[in-house]
Amino acid sequence: MSENRRIVASTAEIFTLSLLFVSAFNLALRGNAEEMRQLSALFALCGEGLTLWVLGELLLLSVLISLLRYLWFSHRVFPNMLMLNRITFMLVSVFVTSGLCAAVFRWFPLDMWEAWLGFVGSFSLATAVSFGVMVFRTGRESRRYQQTLAAYNGKCENAAEGTGENHDDE
Repeated sequence: MSENRRIVASTAEIFTLSLLFVSAFNLALRGNAEEMRQLSALFALCGEGLTLWVLGELLLLSVLISLLRYLWFSHRVFPNMLMLNRITFMLVSVFVTSGLCAAVFRWFPLDMWEAWLGFVGSFSLATAVSFGVMVFRTGRESRRYQQTLAAYNGKCENAAEGTGENHDDE
């Protein structure tokens, strides 16, 4: 898959997850609809959906996160960086970017510590889920690569036996 397609696919995935996450909060908090409408642009239609502005803001955040993912996990940009460093810098940059979007777009009041604590908690939960998905995908890909390698090694051994060559001594 080309890099542009990966970025678009990543953006779509992040945007979809963002919509599901924010929609779930909207539904969960609709009992306090009037209070939530006053506090946050995210909940302006509390329980009834999201405004077009919020959809655009979430899409912009999704694009930025996809670009950050490309930046930190592209070996062209940082060819010799350890994976642990890539993951750490990715998480920090996504946290900062998300926080800046939350502040700029007034997703919740800047002076309300409870909202920011909720933001940190939500980010931590989303990070844990993302980490779990990443571990699952990595394990699945690793098994697939091991199967492919085993099949390839089996073909090489069969080919060597058919020609009478012995590669074990090399």
